[in-house]
Amino acid sequence: MTVAVTPKMSPAARQMLERLVAESHKLNDDTQAEALVQKRQEAEKRLLAKGFPTRKDEDWQYTSLLPWMQHAFEIKAPSAEPSLEVLQPHLLPDTAIRLVFVDGVFSENLSAGFDLIPEALSIEMADADAIQTIAPKAEADAFEWINELVLDQGLALRLEDQAALEVPVYVVQVQTQSEQLTNLRMQVTVGENAEMTLIQQYLCLEGAESVFVNDLAHLHLAKHARLKQVVMQDLSLNSFYFNHQYFQQAEASDLSTIYLGLGAEISRHQNQVALTGTHAESEQNSIGFGAGKQIVDSRTETLHQVAHCNSRQLHKFVLDGQARGVFNGMIYVAQDAQKTDGQMDNKNLLLSNDAKMDTKPQLEIYADDVKCSHGCASGQMDENQLFYAQARGIRKAHAKRLITQAFLLEPLEAVSNVKWHQWLATQVMRKLDQAMK
Repeated sequence: MTVAVTPKMSPAARQMLERLVAESHKLNDDTQAEALVQKRQEAEKRLLAKGFPTRKDEDWQYTSLLPWMQHAFEIKAPSAEPSLEVLQPHLLPDTAIRLVFVDGVFSENLSAGFDLIPEALSIEMADADAIQTIAPKAEADAFEWINELVLDQGLALRLEDQAALEVPVYVVQVQTQSEQLTNLRMQVTVGENAEMTLIQQYLCLEGAESVFVNDLAHLHLAKHARLKQVVMQDLSLNSFYFNHQYFQQAEASDLSTIYLGLGAEISRHQNQVALTGTHAESEQNSIGFGAGKQIVDSRTETLHQVAHCNSRQLHKFVLDGQARGVFNGMIYVAQDAQKTDGQMDNKNLLLSNDAKMDTKPQLEIYADDVKCSHGCASGQMDENQLFYAQARGIRKAHAKRLITQAFLLEPLEAVSNVKWHQWLATQVMRKLDQAMK
């Protein structure tokens, strides 16, 4: 197959794009829906014209995609499903409406809690029309267009007005094969005065040493809606994770979202939160842990478009070895968004001399009656803290671990459910223990 590509692309980029386009053509051959084929073809044109970002692009200057380009990812048919006994140790230890995807395909056998689904909650899989209504914007980056290029699997959740889910919707994406491309698109709608919790988990089982997960999600909160979301990414250390999330909040809606970036060789998690109704509130927290040569990238863009909205953010990274962390946060306040209160804080702890953190908190304000702030700080462990702990009989290694743990777990205070909080903290501690042996 010959693909016409821009001459500016490197050979590695060209080969990766050819492989992805080939995957798209395979899907087109098996697709009856002409509209879906057209979407993929449009994405192919965009990617061929624009190519992949390089480190000359401002948003990618700290992240080289060359390691990602050296893999031959493809959409593989699901392998034999793992048994529930194999999966169980990784799962949330609480009652939930559990939706499990194995290598990107929904598994009814591993899912659970169907009897807990109320009439007010609609769940559509795979060829849900809703996911096809999402179209990347012209300025979307390459990974959103890749999601469009190989769009096939999707999940659409809709909670009707006035409904409140008593248990969380728990979406688990399990990878079982190496060189697997998983490309899920999700749409979530929370109706007026409705309330739900969404927990998402990404994990690799034995045999999935290197995978490429590329998700896109649009989440809409109607008037007075409340959504709590937890995203935990714990892919294998040779994997690649890219996830774009777009939130839109109507009047007096309340969003709380937290991201835990624990795995993957290169990961980038991006939130765009648009506060479009007055008195809307959002809280975005994240935890990033990297060791070895991991790159942990977390980005937020918070758009205050109307008056009387509040936003809060706390992002914490711990980096060991030669790991690199990237945080880029923007609070934008439109001219009519008077009485905005937006705060963003980023703190980073470097456990080795070779670890690096690049952080860029930004404010762009066009209203004159607002209260906005941002802050960031990066540094190594305070020797006085270590000395204080050692003076009380705590061995240095244990003291170092305790201080790191206390630093990193602070964003989890937003998770009020004791079981969930303990489960998430355990996952973070496990990573710390592996790195600080």
